[in-house]
Amino acid sequence: MNRLTITTAMLGLLTAGLAPSMRADDSNKETRITINQPLQIQDVLLAPGQHVLKLIQPGVVSVYNADGTRPEGLILGWSAYRTDAGDQKLIVVSQSQGNQPASLKYWFYPGDNFGLEFPVEKPAAAVGRVVKPKGAGQTTDPADGASSTRD
Repeated sequence: MNRLTITTAMLGLLTAGLAPSMRADDSNKETRITINQPLQIQDVLLAPGQHVLKLIQPGVVSVYNADGTRPEGLILGWSAYRTDAGDQKLIVVSQSQGNQPASLKYWFYPGDNFGLEFPVEKPAAAVGRVVKPKGAGQTTDPADGASSTRD
């Protein structure tokens, strides 16, 4: 009986100790966004549609296509702080001006006071890194604008 009590107590402590590590990992802060107009994030211009933002290390965000299988850009951000860390995602976008697209300014994950600020750079079209929706298996080389289809 004493051995059973000790074993049960040890299993309870082990379970309690491992419980936080068994929950879903949100360390990459994955955020799905849907945009209805072009959105510039530093030197990457996203076409209207769905995209996925993932934090790959502090201050570095990778942008993926809608299903998260094709990287569309790598973005560096500055640390930003908000006083009210609500349970909602907060994405701050500047208004488009003239022929310039709107740009992503801030990204905060739910419950986090710290997020990222994205400094505005020159338009992506001037740099040559425009991400457009492609058909399955089709790629574009931004350096020369050539398209190809993979089998």
